[in-house]
Amino acid sequence: MRAADPILAAPPGPASGAARAGWAGPGALRALGGGGAGRVAVALTDGGYVELAGGWVLVAPARAPVGPLSVLATGLPRRPFAAGERADVAGDTLVVGSVRIDLRGVRALRRRRPPPRAADVEPALAAALAGRPCPLPDLRAGLDALRGGDHAAAVALLAGRGPGLTPAGDDVLAGYAAWRHAEGAGAGGVLSATAEGRSAPLGLAYLRCGERGELPQVAEAVLRAVWRGDAGAAARHTGALERWGATSGTALLWGFAAAARGVHSGGLAAAPTMVRR
Repeated sequence: MRAADPILAAPPGPASGAARAGWAGPGALRALGGGGAGRVAVALTDGGYVELAGGWVLVAPARAPVGPLSVLATGLPRRPFAAGERADVAGDTLVVGSVRIDLRGVRALRRRRPPPRAADVEPALAAALAGRPCPLPDLRAGLDALRGGDHAAAVALLAGRGPGLTPAGDDVLAGYAAWRHAEGAGAGGVLSATAEGRSAPLGLAYLRCGERGELPQVAEAVLRAVWRGDAGAAARHTGALERWGATSGTALLWGFAAAARGVHSGGLAAAPTMVRR
């Protein structure tokens, strides 16, 4: 598998009319490995978020953008799930409502190490941020706290706040955590431990992934481009990142910026003004 590919090749087709999982993110594999019963928390047009005893899983069609909680499957019917339907992991099968997803042979999406960091990442970071204001200007105080290294204040100001399913404040924290992990300065789960009870459950799941350096593939591509100092690639990949959720992609990007421009980074330029929209 080439983890840099923006769209993964479809796995072999399902047998006997059953859906079959092809790829799974590391967070999804941990959740499936934990087993147990759960439910459909959010039903989507082509899949949905399933909350299991072991964690969260995003079931999506084979060519969907992939993230750390994703299970990409062939053979899913349109609108396969309804909110509240029961879900179970039974051996090698994920059963969600009337849909059975064969997990045998599922392939793990592996996180790639970021490249060596360029001496000056600021131009590439600025290119990624250009024309992309913060999803909610009211998050500014939380971003300032992150840049200042005040994690407790940042969590109080960001966790569970803002628009979006995750919501946006949780995504900012996840982006920040993932950048810091890439620097080798992860907080060891401190952010998620502080955010528990404040963040939305799904936002907390993505934050825990971020603390492990696990990102949506489109976000990882942006981080790698910025670390290489490649402004053109950073801008191009950010276009795809914006399509990761309604606000999640842009919020992850602002989390990167808060980490890159924080006091621990050696004092890169201050973040541009957040434009109200």
